[in-house]
Amino acid sequence: MSDQVFEIILGMILKLELKPRSHISEAQLAKDLGVSRTPVREAFQKLEALGFLDIVPQRGSTVAPIRVSAFRRSQFMREAFELALVRRATELEDNTALCSAIQREIKLQEVLSEIGDEAAFFQSDEAFHAAIAEHCGLGDVWPEVLRVKLYMDRFRYAVYSQRDTRAILVQHKEVAEAICARDTDAALKAMTRHLRRANHMLEEAVRTDPQTFEKDV
Repeated sequence: MSDQVFEIILGMILKLELKPRSHISEAQLAKDLGVSRTPVREAFQKLEALGFLDIVPQRGSTVAPIRVSAFRRSQFMREAFELALVRRATELEDNTALCSAIQREIKLQEVLSEIGDEAAFFQSDEAFHAAIAEHCGLGDVWPEVLRVKLYMDRFRYAVYSQRDTRAILVQHKEVAEAICARDTDAALKAMTRHLRRANHMLEEAVRTDPQTFEKDV
């Protein structure tokens, strides 16, 4: 039960259903979720440790803003994981299954971007990256990537639009083309551009939306 409650509240924070800097109550969330306060309290402790909640004794709990320092840590760790996976992908003796999997996601993303289904697009985005790990025989690494990129996911929900899905799609095509051509240098450069795209959007987001973002470095 505790893990389920944690995942529910985390999802609400990532998707900004619980707004940054808003006060949240253990008692109210327990009531809303139909559970006791114990699993909610345990979830709050985990979320504070991850940097998603600010808990001050005698003052209560607030949803943390998207902090620049946490975003940059998340981006750095994700890049380290995914560039290693891309290098491995270009070295596969037989990349037929991998190329089929990522091209399938690209075709799906073309449709989803066109109709503006951002939620489904981002699910396919996850599947695209996960397929690289899976077909390299490193599917067990992907949960670690998911863990370290949580802050990037929150940023994505905060700022990305249909226009951004089109740009992501172009970058996915560049990554896929390089991987399937076994061009390691091109694949690494394409994935680096893809993962660092959000960096270029961060400063503008901090400047225009101080309620959601906090420049703490």
